[in-house]
Amino acid sequence: MVVISVKRFTEIQNFIRNYHGLFVNCNMELEAKFPEYSSDTLGSITAKEVVQRVKSNHSKISAKAASLVKEYQTTARQTLAHDVLQKMAIELQIPSVVLCRILLAKIYSDMAKSEVNEMLRMPDLIPDSLLAVNVSYCLYSETMDGPITDLVRRFIGEEYEVRLKKMARDAGMVFYDEGDLRRTGYDKTPDLKMAVPFMYRGQVINWIESKASFGDMESHKRYVKDQLSSYGNRFGPGIVIYWFGYLETIADCPENGNYVIVTDGFPAKDEMEFLTFNLPAIVEDDDTGSEDNRITK
Repeated sequence: MVVISVKRFTEIQNFIRNYHGLFVNCNMELEAKFPEYSSDTLGSITAKEVVQRVKSNHSKISAKAASLVKEYQTTARQTLAHDVLQKMAIELQIPSVVLCRILLAKIYSDMAKSEVNEMLRMPDLIPDSLLAVNVSYCLYSETMDGPITDLVRRFIGEEYEVRLKKMARDAGMVFYDEGDLRRTGYDKTPDLKMAVPFMYRGQVINWIESKASFGDMESHKRYVKDQLSSYGNRFGPGIVIYWFGYLETIADCPENGNYVIVTDGFPAKDEMEFLTFNLPAIVEDDDTGSEDNRITK
């Protein structure tokens, strides 16, 4: 099990918050310092810390975009270096692609937001060749933000959804997936809705939600508010799986109510019980040839 204590989680958070350098190097050093946890778990914790940092500082950084543009242009003219933006981002302790997005929006303020986003996705479209090189360097070396990172995270999420469905089928579960539910008119849908509920550690389970991430308190409360509580109100109790582990305190947080059960993996076979049905036997009447349904035990 990957259930992290509050004390250990705080140690990991403090390491990330005090780290100055590339986030990919931060993850490597985390793996060396906390070898008991997987790279997926530590990487997910880092990503959530960085997201929170960006949310807290984005407006402040955007407010000084003009001075940051001037700083970049001065250094770039003097050095002609390809990593000016990356070094600035390290000083600001934010993902380099976030800085690129802010500066591109300032430099090309006469362009539509969609055009600026396209330049970030395809730096060759940037008229300034040195700026294009700097943005490209950030784009292909950043692990916390940007179109490439977003794509990787989406693929990981889909991979674990496929894994969940396979495990459910192998366990003998009968379920509807998100596509099935949306076709019937549901808007907010869990990854799996049980057609036939099952018992997990004595609790009836009606749905399963897959999260290819680490479950910290802040994100878990947000998931409960935005998603999981609606599943519970509509379908009854269910399971949320944090495949990369979770903070120990979220399993019992009040927000879960009686509807949300937290795990870090698919339920073990000996933890589940399924309904069994004794189907009627079909017996043929010798005289008339008619069929008589009789229940067998």
